[in-house]
Amino acid sequence: MVLWWCILFDALPIRGLLAKRIQVDEISCPLCGEGEKLMEHLFLHCNFSFHLWRSSPWGVMPIIESGAHVWDWVKFLWNLRSKGVDTDKLFFYASIVVETIWKARNDKVHNNSLGNIQHCIDSISTCYVDYGSFLFALTMAVVSPVWSPPPDDWVKIICDVKVGSCSMCVVTLARDHTGIVMWMITNMLNFSNPLVGEVAACQLALETAVMMKYLFVMIESDSKIVINALKGNCSN
Repeated sequence: MVLWWCILFDALPIRGLLAKRIQVDEISCPLCGEGEKLMEHLFLHCNFSFHLWRSSPWGVMPIIESGAHVWDWVKFLWNLRSKGVDTDKLFFYASIVVETIWKARNDKVHNNSLGNIQHCIDSISTCYVDYGSFLFALTMAVVSPVWSPPPDDWVKIICDVKVGSCSMCVVTLARDHTGIVMWMITNMLNFSNPLVGEVAACQLALETAVMMKYLFVMIESDSKIVINALKGNCSN
């Protein structure tokens, strides 16, 4: 909360703000080397920060060069509550993102060391899962690990994705109503956006189902955003 307050009220000692009061020779962003180092650039529009935002499970990201302020970004995230998004979890994730950006900036400024983007993304995800399991323990849904079969004559296709540093592997596995595995297909993709990977996995499942001329198909994915989009419940 303290860091958010400092960001929203321009209370952090960043170069662009300091240059308005004292002589500062270098005001470019220490993370990307571009642009004047203002609060919006550092936490929203910097290429380093942008990749951290776009890797969130919600698939939301700032629009570069939109002219939006941090307050606008916060209001946008908060208004997602009206679209059914659990903004408590979203803001918790966002807090980890801004803290990671600030730590990366300080490491670069004071230690001349910039961490790998993928390592930062992995660290954010780990912190979110570890601390979130305690903060949201009473509200998080408990998912049964038992696989439930589809109705007779239906096929259930499970989709998933494994994200790497610069590529990912999508996998689909189909079972009939008796639980027998009918087929499994994997595919390597040369990008590392988790949400797009979930979409690609579902697309692979649906294309295969059409090719095999199944009449009744159930798609199972751990991405609520993708499933809601397939149901027509959102416009992602």
